[in-house]
Amino acid sequence: MKLTYTINADIALIDYLNNHYISKAKIYNLFNQKRIFINNNPAKVEDQLFINDILEIEYNEEIDYKPIHKDLDILYEDDYLLVINKMPGIIIHNDDKNKTDSLCNIVAGYYERKKINLNVRFAHRLDFETSGIIVFCKDLLSLGYMNHYISTHEVKREYRLFIEGMMGKKRGTINLPIGEDRHIRNKKRVSKTGKEAITHYETIKYFKGYSLVSAVLSTGRTHQIRVHFSHLGHPLLGDILYGGDDYKINRVALHSYRVCFKHPITNKKIDLICEMPEDLKKLGE
Repeated sequence: MKLTYTINADIALIDYLNNHYISKAKIYNLFNQKRIFINNNPAKVEDQLFINDILEIEYNEEIDYKPIHKDLDILYEDDYLLVINKMPGIIIHNDDKNKTDSLCNIVAGYYERKKINLNVRFAHRLDFETSGIIVFCKDLLSLGYMNHYISTHEVKREYRLFIEGMMGKKRGTINLPIGEDRHIRNKKRVSKTGKEAITHYETIKYFKGYSLVSAVLSTGRTHQIRVHFSHLGHPLLGDILYGGDDYKINRVALHSYRVCFKHPITNKKIDLICEMPEDLKKLGE
């Protein structure tokens, strides 16, 4: 399967590939296997790209997760990206690709129906219980780009969450390092020896005994939002692991609400919002 890339500025081919943060090994393999073409001609490492040139990359791939056929809530799709609304209660991927319990398996089923013969590539993760926006990349260039700019936090991601009680300030920044909890596996905690973790928040609405909050991360630590709010005495509703109560909702009340980034291929601004699912909407009524 070939994907095409319309060049929008004069640039050396190797610089174009490097600007999408593809590893040297993958670039070497693309050239070695003669899978790169410019205007239908096999490309060489030293080639120059000019505006409106057509770059093609041949992907000798197959769908690499076992497909299962369930509906997907697609927020945006083109030849390079698939952005979907993840339902709560499902993992993003399983190390055993023959299992059928992950979102990647559902995406694989979608690819199979659409005859998209490509690997299933997710650009980031969401926790099992978290709902909302997640980005899949169909090709190496988009994945390399998104991985890099998510890691540098130039891809803006906003979350909506319900916390117990209310913060002392309507808006603020939580800057507390996060490390491993030595006593409970897969649990994190605020720790002086942990890694830097910064969460910006703003309270949207107050309710009796809890609040709806918006959070934007400047770092991407595992369970960062959950750990930060729990440490300050305001665990997320439903978050039993971090001291929350499940009397109002039986899962962590966390939703990936908005994502904003420059498209890795077209350079157009992508700004997507995903409204909260019904279980969270009921908390906000």
